[in-house]
Amino acid sequence: MRLSYNIKPLLFIFLLSHSMLTLNAQQQDALSLSKRVADKVIADTRFDWKWVVQKEELGMQVLDFRFLHLPGQSKAVALRSAEVKDDTTIRFGISFAGKIKIWLNQQSCWEYQQQRTTNPKEIAYNRFTFDQFFTARLRKGHNEFVVEYEPGLAAPVAFLRPVTKAGDLDLSVNFTTGSFPQWLFAGPVSKDASIFPLRPYYEQNGISVNWQTSPQRVIPELVVDSNAAYQRDPYADWQYSHGTLVWSILGLHQESHAAGYFDFVKKYTDFILDHFSYLRWQYDSLYAWRGSYHRIFRKSMLDDAGAPALSFAGLYLLEKNEATGTFLQPFTDYISTEQTRLADGTFCRPEPEEFTIWADDLFMSVPYLIRIAKATGGQRYMEDAVRQALQFRKYLLNDQTGLYKHGWFSRTGEQSVAYWGRANGWVAWATAELLDWLPTSHPSYKQVLDAFRAHMTSLLKYQDADGSWHQVLTRTDSYKETSCTSMFALAMARGVRKGWLNRSFKQAALKGWSYVASQIDANGVVHGICRGTEIGFDEQFYLDRKTIDNDPRGLGAVITAGIEISKLPK
Repeated sequence: MRLSYNIKPLLFIFLLSHSMLTLNAQQQDALSLSKRVADKVIADTRFDWKWVVQKEELGMQVLDFRFLHLPGQSKAVALRSAEVKDDTTIRFGISFAGKIKIWLNQQSCWEYQQQRTTNPKEIAYNRFTFDQFFTARLRKGHNEFVVEYEPGLAAPVAFLRPVTKAGDLDLSVNFTTGSFPQWLFAGPVSKDASIFPLRPYYEQNGISVNWQTSPQRVIPELVVDSNAAYQRDPYADWQYSHGTLVWSILGLHQESHAAGYFDFVKKYTDFILDHFSYLRWQYDSLYAWRGSYHRIFRKSMLDDAGAPALSFAGLYLLEKNEATGTFLQPFTDYISTEQTRLADGTFCRPEPEEFTIWADDLFMSVPYLIRIAKATGGQRYMEDAVRQALQFRKYLLNDQTGLYKHGWFSRTGEQSVAYWGRANGWVAWATAELLDWLPTSHPSYKQVLDAFRAHMTSLLKYQDADGSWHQVLTRTDSYKETSCTSMFALAMARGVRKGWLNRSFKQAALKGWSYVASQIDANGVVHGICRGTEIGFDEQFYLDRKTIDNDPRGLGAVITAGIEISKLPK
């Protein structure tokens, strides 16, 4: 007797079984891929110094008279030339303690006296505060500045910088060319001595005083391993991306208990603590505003304070080490009391315009705040984290797409133009962290949970067939981007595991991880990570952003996504 079979149901069962086996294999492999990425980072990280000559930074003219050891009743003179392409009026910021007279092309330009000063503070990328401002008319070509200085009650150092109205460096002034491409100093000179006409030397109490340059300083700088996949800056430095990466490796230790990961985290934190006193002196007294670890002391944005300190906060929860707690306190204080906010308490930045909300800042603050709340028992930190999550949604969410815009401008009351992938990723990851630590009995728990579910549901509509999400989520002609795909995969995987999302999201998380896994090569190098990105004013800005192999801005997310995928119920 012949048997008759319907092949279609059997084929469907076969394909379904094959798909399930493939996805289960991906889960089992996820943790090993996270380890491969972390192992490459560890191999590429050097905790070593090299000696470099300190250079002029950010166009800041530092007139450091300390080496002249000026006695009472004396002054010093500084001389430098500058070039401009056309006749122009330039605005200068200046900070100093004492009495200053400035001549431009031997014409009196500005004069002021004050006994005390505050060193310029960087309040945003490349923007500084100053005590005073003045304007000067420069002529086309060569110009000569002469500064006459008498000390006040603070250190004998003056800071001078050409600035735009917005506070950025005015690039039309070039101090590095001309007859005197660095500052020349003469002193001490008697207070009543005439400066002009300029002389090759002066006399003070019968002693000849020649012009000289300030002493050349050599400062330590972190080494980048010559074999590292990422060469732009050292993994051992202090940045939001690096802190997130080291914190993720701490999470890998807690999940896998594999040897070496905890030791690496400790080596990172101990290295900073061991050199902390010197590094603070280098920043405050040598004005190394771009030296290694400068962001620890700059603290002018959440990028400097919250996410970079996550590895320390994670360790503090595990060990409650007093030195770690002391180290963390200034960052906690900065976030709570000094970080710029809107009137309703929402975190914002002074760039690209005053009082701009950045989606990135939800992750730069919330994961840190909730850990400090746990470590210290300070409920106000948890409440601040909840406030930020809800307020960011109010300002940045677009109701039509269910996605977050990258920014919101206070001046216009409007959102920025693009649905940047990683901006949505930072929101997704931060909200998943908050839900993980927020008690279900909290009055706002359901509101945060509903916001998370709605965001994840909206993201499903924009996932590509291969599991990826795009650099601009709504633009399939933009490139597929690894870091945001990792963030969405980890948020969805955790959501399924914790019961915040229904099990249908597991497939999306696994597909997302499948794409991420395809971007990890045999050496543990991750491809397709968008470089650091400001808020752009058109979508083309985001389309043009380059990707950088093993950029730390995505590595923490890749490692954490692998951990979350491995923990999904099989």
